[in-house]
Amino acid sequence: MKIYKGVQGFRAVKILSLRSGSIVVDYLVLLELSFSPKLESQYEKVKTVLKEELQSVIQDGDSCQHNQTLCFKPNSVKVNENIRTELTPKAICSRAAAKGYEEFYFPLVEQNRLRCVTNCTPGLDGAINCGQGQCLLERSGPVCRCFSTDTHWFSGSRCEMAIHWRALVGGLAGGAGVLLLLLGLLSVWLVRSRGKDRQRRGQSWDDDRQWFEIWDEDTVGTFSNIGFEDDRIVNDESFHVALDNVDTSTKVHIQRPEMASSSL
Repeated sequence: MKIYKGVQGFRAVKILSLRSGSIVVDYLVLLELSFSPKLESQYEKVKTVLKEELQSVIQDGDSCQHNQTLCFKPNSVKVNENIRTELTPKAICSRAAAKGYEEFYFPLVEQNRLRCVTNCTPGLDGAINCGQGQCLLERSGPVCRCFSTDTHWFSGSRCEMAIHWRALVGGLAGGAGVLLLLLGLLSVWLVRSRGKDRQRRGQSWDDDRQWFEIWDEDTVGTFSNIGFEDDRIVNDESFHVALDNVDTSTKVHIQRPEMASSSL
């Protein structure tokens, strides 16, 4: 608006709403002020000048004459002083930071200059030293991203560990070799275990089958039952008694039978 052009720090007007009837406009006055340790008091002075300029236009009786398209009517202007922006250095840095990173920024006042810095800002007391790396701000906070060169690979929370590429490759190769060896030994053990189990099961079955199917008359503990196997009556031709070794001079004493009487 033209009435604010002469006010120091005036930047623009932001229209919030328009209502019918006599045109009622709700708007915000946007200011741009240079930072200083006395920014709060500076803001109060500019706000006072804005109100004075507005009141001067309202009290001007000629403001609604000469066929002007828009003009202010007396007693029609209301100033809402409750809408304001916090101007503390910390609040300014929070608004300047990207969304989700506000808590990691803090103000650094240098004479009439305000810097919004983080723990990744170099040259500050307490700044993170990433050594062979770079400090980056993520949503979780400051972290170190380590570099790698033609000869070394750096790691650690502050990139403090340097590992030679040859040692790294050798260690990885050695670890892979040990892992393959362990897998090979495990495979051999599994194959042998399964083979022994199968052998034990096969040997047990063979022993049982031989016990039922194979016998030897000359081996103590074995027997033969031909009659059971053939389910036939043994003929006299297959039954032989050898009397060559019988001593016929041996006396045999047989007790005489006695008659026992019983009364009924």
